[in-house]
Amino acid sequence: MTPCVTFLSDFGLRDAYVAQVKAVLLSQVPEARIVDISHEMDPFNIISAGWLLATSYRYFPAGTVHLAVVDPGVGTDRAVLEVRKEGHVFVGPDNGLFSFLYPAEEVVEVTWRPAGSVSSTFHGRDIFAPLAVKLLTGHGLGVAGRPRADPVCLDVHAPMVVHIDGFGNVITNIPCSRLGSGAAVDVNGTTVDSGSGTFADIPFGGLGLVCGSAGTIEIAANRARASDMVGACVGMTVSIVP
Repeated sequence: MTPCVTFLSDFGLRDAYVAQVKAVLLSQVPEARIVDISHEMDPFNIISAGWLLATSYRYFPAGTVHLAVVDPGVGTDRAVLEVRKEGHVFVGPDNGLFSFLYPAEEVVEVTWRPAGSVSSTFHGRDIFAPLAVKLLTGHGLGVAGRPRADPVCLDVHAPMVVHIDGFGNVITNIPCSRLGSGAAVDVNGTTVDSGSGTFADIPFGGLGLVCGSAGTIEIAANRARASDMVGACVGMTVSIVP
């Protein structure tokens, strides 16, 4: 089976950071398929990155290695994690990035470090990518580490905005099942009480509630940016109004 690795970061595409990480992977595993989840996260946006990872990984085959690097603590003593869940392996920093994945079958703090120099500002290339290589090539079982019983875990279960997509849709973590008859959603002082089956059902220039592709409630607008209309940002509290 061709090894598969996904790559998620806040590196953007203006600089060479994404290319350098991929170069490390491909120089050691040239047959690997690398799938980009996104590199356009707002810098340091751990919640959005974690949401995209958690809502994407299950569409990949079991055995996929998921490399996630949104790492405002790069170069500090924050731990390097290997997380295993439902046949998938996740590699990244212990900063709450994997909060949506917990509980997981296994969380390991990796103490192994690759030979050679390591940049204190680019662990994605110099630590996480080599670790992903070891996992892709089947050497992960030999990576030194210890069980981590208390990884950093953000409170991602409280009703909140977890992502704003490129269309300006305000994505929450509230299950669509909570959107009962007559229910409304309040965000940043704006109450939206109009449920819609599709984006096109929302009156032009207005706001509506839709059941998004991840199975959670989204505040959307018809050909407009709902996030700008309500002043929403990731991490903002959201409430259900009876």
